[in-house]
Amino acid sequence: MIQNQNPEYRRRFNWIDQTKGFAILAILIFHFFQNYPERIQLISILDRNTAKLGYAAVDIFFVMAGFNTSYSLISKLIKFQSQDIKINWRSWLTKRLLRIYPAYLLSVILSCLLYYLFSNLKIKSYTNFILTCLGLAGIKFQAINPGFWFFTVILEAYIFTPLIFLICRNQTKRILWLGLIFASLTKFISIYFLQQNNIENYLFFLQNNFLGSYVFQFCLGIYWGFIYAEKQNFRKIDFIISASIFSLGLVFYVILGITKINIIYMLGFDILFTPFFFLGIQALLSRLDKIAKLEWILSFTSMLGIYSYQIYLIHQPLYFVLLPKLNNILQTNVYFKIMLSLLLLTILVAIYTFLFTKLEKIVTKKLLTVISK
Repeated sequence: MIQNQNPEYRRRFNWIDQTKGFAILAILIFHFFQNYPERIQLISILDRNTAKLGYAAVDIFFVMAGFNTSYSLISKLIKFQSQDIKINWRSWLTKRLLRIYPAYLLSVILSCLLYYLFSNLKIKSYTNFILTCLGLAGIKFQAINPGFWFFTVILEAYIFTPLIFLICRNQTKRILWLGLIFASLTKFISIYFLQQNNIENYLFFLQNNFLGSYVFQFCLGIYWGFIYAEKQNFRKIDFIISASIFSLGLVFYVILGITKINIIYMLGFDILFTPFFFLGIQALLSRLDKIAKLEWILSFTSMLGIYSYQIYLIHQPLYFVLLPKLNNILQTNVYFKIMLSLLLLTILVAIYTFLFTKLEKIVTKKLLTVISK
């Protein structure tokens, strides 16, 4: 199975960071319009349309999570010229938790501090608050920041990764099929509850609550991570199949739009579109990376990608606290107010992210020192 002995697996691929950079940028823009307090027609239109970008960006993040997981695993096998996937899963999971938990816990503390200083945090349920602090709340039981659902699902993905490999007996095609079957089942359950007018359960299975909503994207990433580690590229067949599935989905999507049927992206279009989006972005960025004039733009998106996890965790509480205040303070033309608010929030998010990442490094270093003792 393992044939590639190329030491390039050590290299950091620019397109990976750039992909995450564009994804977090789409989410930042979507959440800005989603949380903008003055709901004029323009804001409502931008909210609806940037939401599609936001949903697609989250899908890309889960593909990247699976991709990075399997790519790092297969790279170690290539390094040691091993043919068998024998991983110390306890050690692997511990490293993943130590990587994601410090930033999450720090974001919880600082979000609470932000609310305390500039707004008001209403704790309706202390049980939900504790679950949120532990990173186990999903979106249904969030007490601090609805955006923290992402951490919960990533945590589930990492916890279930060893089980995924065990069930599929390390066969990458089986992992892909497992993700597709489980995701399809989740969609059918969502549709069933929608038909029963059980909106609570419909929304639970649809999005943002558990791994089932994103298991296909995660397993797809695992599958492609193995392929890329061996080939140092994606195969032609990957592009052909992804483009074909995307084309069929797009035709169906347009037909629904023409007939004015409500289109729910997460009810299957995410499965149809995500593979093509991911490969298309990778192919485009690989070509743009060779254009010298675009170097500064791509460097900026790479930086965004490197810190995308931290940005995701901290940006929404800043929006919740500052957007209403800016809306009250800025007494100017409504459209100029939107642009000015966007500019000021961008600057503040940049400063907050810089300070947060510095503090995170200190906390992580102290934590590792304590654990090592």
